Amino acid sequence: MTSYTFDDLVGDEKVFFAEYFNKKPMLRKGALKDPKGVLSLRRLDELVQLEIIRPPYLRVNLKGQGVPEKGYTKTLTVQGTDVTDTVDAQKVYELFRAGATIVWSSLNHVDSSLRRFTQVISDKFGARTDCVAFLTPAGKQGFSPHHDPVDLFIVQTEGTKRWRLWNPPQVRRAQAASYTAEQLGEPVIDVLLEPGDVLYLPYDTPHAAAAEELASVHLSIMIRPRMWKDLLQQSFEELTADPEFNEFPYIGESRDSSVEEAFKEKVRALMDRFEAVEPAAELDRLAELGRRMPGNSMGNTFRTTAELDTLEAGSALRLTDVDVEFGANQDGRVQMTVNGHKVAIPAPVAETLAGMSAGDHVIAADVFPGAEPARAAKTAQGLARLGLLEIVAA
Repeated sequence: MTSYTFDDLVGDEKVFFAEYFNKKPMLRKGALKDPKGVLSLRRLDELVQLEIIRPPYLRVNLKGQGVPEKGYTKTLTVQGTDVTDTVDAQKVYELFRAGATIVWSSLNHVDSSLRRFTQVISDKFGARTDCVAFLTPAGKQGFSPHHDPVDLFIVQTEGTKRWRLWNPPQVRRAQAASYTAEQLGEPVIDVLLEPGDVLYLPYDTPHAAAAEELASVHLSIMIRPRMWKDLLQQSFEELTADPEFNEFPYIGESRDSSVEEAFKEKVRALMDRFEAVEPAAELDRLAELGRRMPGNSMGNTFRTTAELDTLEAGSALRLTDVDVEFGANQDGRVQMTVNGHKVAIPAPVAETLAGMSAGDHVIAADVFPGAEPARAAKTAQGLARLGLLEIVAA
């Protein structure tokens, strides 16, 4: 699959954020050069045949109505256990031939290449993204005019689909809604999307789409927006994690007046903590929380852990960014806390680690000054298994 950047999707990033983001829909014709590499009919055939696919990862819509799951699922026995709702590919094919739209929800949960594709967006926005694929037969409209409470990037990958879009309302809602043609008037964008075309829809943008002469495959990449109230709630949760806020007061009818004064004191304490927050650092933390939401994360722990089996005295390592705390030196050993795990290590090793910053390199033999290289390498291997060190790629 071709790697794409955020600029491939939106063009000039500064123009996008100044003129379109959270304001109005945007169309980019021919933005992606290899749209089938993103998602193809062939790949959808492969996915529908996977016995692991189950509702709600796959849904079927026929004539504007959802088809009951029993209409396209079956019971499958897996290692002696009955799985009652696996997708029956043949039934799905029959429904598609009858004019049904097939919807794959959160494909980034089951397809690593699509997770990488959507990660470009989640990294940029610091928010959760979900990738939904729509396969619509030629000449069929999947859904009536509606809006969704999410920002959307629409990527056409096969076939064609006509889209009509209206500007989002002045007052946004927090839930989906449907419309009649009379309510909406003339669309601001009326376009036939072809493979490689990209649309951006701010949340609550009314839209309707229908396939024309060819069966259509498109991706809807949803950005789950966090409103100010959501971000402040996450900051609040961080600030109130202190034991100071763990007391359990009685607030019933016969409460003492001192409880009311204590409440005011807690509010003042919380306000002081909010006032002391450094905005740039807190917004960076909140953005990173968004990037780590379900469907966004990527990892290579199996591979990197297996690589540790071949670690040698000459292997180059670097310090990771995990949280680590060092205790006092007691009889030549220091208690170290890494990711909640407490480990006693030789004092020379603690001194080596404490003197390093995240990303600093060290040779395995130098992790334990004064020890034999083989022993030092063994110590470095144990620290790497804890996630404190990682091998530097050649």
